Amino acid sequence: MTLLEINFSGAIFILAIVIIRAATISHLPKKTFLVLWETALIRFMLPFPLPSMFSVYTFVNRRISSSLSLKLKIDHLTSAIAQEHLVTVQGAEQLPSAPPFSSFWPAVWCAGTILFALCFLRAYLRCRLEFRTSLPVSNAYAQQWLNERPLKRPLSIRQSDRISTPLTYGIFRPVILMPKTIHWEKRNELQYIFSHEYIHICRFDALTKLIAAFVLCIHWFNPFVWLLYLLLNRDMELACDESVIRQFGETSKSAYSLMLIRMEAEKSGLGPFCSNFNINATEERITAIMKTKQSTGTALVSACLLVFLTVSLFATSAAASHDSAIKDRSLFPDPQVCGKELFTGEKGSVSIVYESADILCYEDGAPYIHDVLTNNTDQTITETQYCMLAYDEKGSPLKLTWNFLDSSAEKSFELMVQSEEMLLPHQTEDYRGGWSLYDGEIMGEVLKVGNGEANQAKYALVCLKQVVFADGTVWKNPDFEDFLQTYKGKETGLEELKKYYPQEYKIE
Repeated sequence: MTLLEINFSGAIFILAIVIIRAATISHLPKKTFLVLWETALIRFMLPFPLPSMFSVYTFVNRRISSSLSLKLKIDHLTSAIAQEHLVTVQGAEQLPSAPPFSSFWPAVWCAGTILFALCFLRAYLRCRLEFRTSLPVSNAYAQQWLNERPLKRPLSIRQSDRISTPLTYGIFRPVILMPKTIHWEKRNELQYIFSHEYIHICRFDALTKLIAAFVLCIHWFNPFVWLLYLLLNRDMELACDESVIRQFGETSKSAYSLMLIRMEAEKSGLGPFCSNFNINATEERITAIMKTKQSTGTALVSACLLVFLTVSLFATSAAASHDSAIKDRSLFPDPQVCGKELFTGEKGSVSIVYESADILCYEDGAPYIHDVLTNNTDQTITETQYCMLAYDEKGSPLKLTWNFLDSSAEKSFELMVQSEEMLLPHQTEDYRGGWSLYDGEIMGEVLKVGNGEANQAKYALVCLKQVVFADGTVWKNPDFEDFLQTYKGKETGLEELKKYYPQEYKIE
C-alpha cells in the first residue's frame, strides 16, 4: 500500500471509531476505545493490506462492480481509441507528465516528518532535563504503598517543584512524579493519585504514547491522525479514571471528582511522552466518572463484539474477488503506476516477440516484408515504432526507396515506421502484405516495381524502437541505438540473418 492509501483507509477507520465512541462512550468500558485506538495505530504502521472478506471495502466493491463494470470498459475503450489517434511519433517520445505536485510532495513530506520529529525530540529532552532535577520521596505512606505494589519493573515515586500535577514517565524504570506542593497528609487523595498512575504504568501507556508520536510524525499531514492522537490521550485518562472508581467503589466518585477539580491547573508541558494526571477535558472526565457502573457480562460481550466488528470492517482491505474480477482489473491499470510496476509475468518480466520477418513476393514478383509480432504483456498495444533494414542474398545492406508512392522519397538503408494497429494482450498479429521493398531499378510505372534481379531484398531485420500501451505507458527499447550501430549499412553474415528471429524484447 502507498502512503496515501494507508492514510485514506486509516482516516475511514478513525472516523468510524469517533462515531462509535460518541454513541457508546457512556455504555461501554472505556478500555474498549483504547483497544480501537491502538489497533488504528498498528494499521497506520503496516505498509501492506490485510485482505478480509468481512471488510467494508469488500462489500463496497461487490456493490458497485456490477453497475460500473460496463461503464469502465466503455471508458477504457474510448480512452484507448482516443490515444490511438492523438499520439504522434514526436509526442510518443516522452511519458505523460506527472502532476506538478507529485514532483515536490516527497520533499514536503520528508520536511514535515523531520520537523515534527524534532519537536517531539525537543519535548523528550526537556522532559529528561526536568526529571533529573526531581528528588526521591521520603513519605512513609508512599513507601508503604510501593511495598504493597510488587512490579517486575523497578518503580519509584519522586517529586519536583517544576510541575503542578502528578504524572508518570518511563517504560523500563517507571516513575510517578509528584508536585512538591502536594498535600502528603491527605492520604485519600494520595491513594487515588497513586492508583491512577499505577494503572498507566501497568498498561504501558508511556510506550503507547511513544508509538502514537511516531505515527503522528509519519502521517502529520492527515488531520484524522491528529484527532487520533488527541482522543487516544483523552481515553487513556478516562480508562484510568474508570479503573480507579471500580477499584474503590462507587462511593469514591464524589471525592475523586472533587480532587480532579482541585488539581486542575496549568499543565506542565511535558505531555508528549508522559501520562499526565490532569487533562483539558475535565468536564468529560467528571461526567464519565459519574456514569461509571460496575462491569456486567453483557457490557463486556458487547465491547468484544464491537471491537471485532469495527476492526474487521474498517481495519482490513478488500478481499481478492473471483477470477473474472481479476481479469477486469488488468484492463484498468492504475495510471500512477510506473512502467516497471506495470508489467507482471511468471518470471518477473514479460516480453514482446518478433516471431519472424520474411521476404515474400506478390504475384507480380514484387517483394514485401511479412512480419509476425506477439504481445506477451498484459496490456493492449496501441502503437509501435520500429526500424526496418534490408539485405540481399549475400548479406549486403541495401539502400532502397521504401515508398515509391512518395515522390520525395530518397534511398536509405533504414525505414522508420509508426503503426497504430492495436494488439491485444497475449495476441499474435500476422501482418500480411507489409512494407514492399523496391530496388529502384524500374520506377517509371507503378506496376513495375522490381524485376527480381540485382539489388533484390532477400532478408529483413526489424527492431522495435518503442511501444505505447493503452494507458499511455511508453516502453523504449534501450538497445535500439546499438542495433543501428551494429546493422545499419553494414555487411551481415547469412547465418546471423537466418538466426535473428525470433527476436524477444524483455520488458522488466
